[in-house]
Amino acid sequence: MSFSGLVSLVAQRCRAVEHVVVALSGGVDSALTAAAVHAAMNASTSGRPAAVAVTVCSELTADGDFTRAVEVAEQIGIEHHPLCLRMLELEGVRRNGVDRCYHCKRSIFQMMRLEYGDDCLLVDGTNADDDPNRPGLRAAREQGVYHPLKEAGLTKADVRTMARMAGLATWNTPSESCLATRIATGVPLSLEGLDKVRVMESFLRERGVARLRARHDDLVATVEFPTQYSEIIQKHRDSLAALIKRIGLGSYELRELGE
Repeated sequence: MSFSGLVSLVAQRCRAVEHVVVALSGGVDSALTAAAVHAAMNASTSGRPAAVAVTVCSELTADGDFTRAVEVAEQIGIEHHPLCLRMLELEGVRRNGVDRCYHCKRSIFQMMRLEYGDDCLLVDGTNADDDPNRPGLRAAREQGVYHPLKEAGLTKADVRTMARMAGLATWNTPSESCLATRIATGVPLSLEGLDKVRVMESFLRERGVARLRARHDDLVATVEFPTQYSEIIQKHRDSLAALIKRIGLGSYELRELGE
């Protein structure tokens, strides 16, 4: 399928819809989805933009994610709004069980409907490779969220190829996830614990490590990174160790991953 084919598919689905709201994380899946929706719904109705992109800002948002989403929205030309939520106030999120993503996504979609009306169509970037049993997708089904990439049968590889051909700057952006994924399931989430992750990842990103995961269990930090960044990691190893000690973690492990 071509990008124009994806736009046509979205246009058919949204033919009778007045207002479409796209969940835009800034990653390649949501970026391609937002671009297709904007192209399909580029006329305004009732004095409102027909398509709006929304990016969640919460305690779980990694540094730089919102900035990336802003840049994506500007390139696409779609109107972009922040949606600020306090996720740690939700017990289902804070206890960090296996269903955490369900409670998080349900809250996001419910707030989107509250902000933009029950008659809007919610859209996200779920693709054909995504596990249908993911808790977050259960919340999406309950809220009637439309997945154009999945409907089109586009895999992650397909999405990257189409995004590149469509000229989207984020076509090769590494997959990201919220900060809660750095904390082991069952370990309750706290602002302090999430900030430790944020500090470690920001430290290394500022020094050129574009892809990494900094995890911890309140005692030991584990920093995972692709082989290509091993030289940078080693160069700043002593400074990283000092930082880890300063934020209250007793020790650390460096884990080099394959490309």
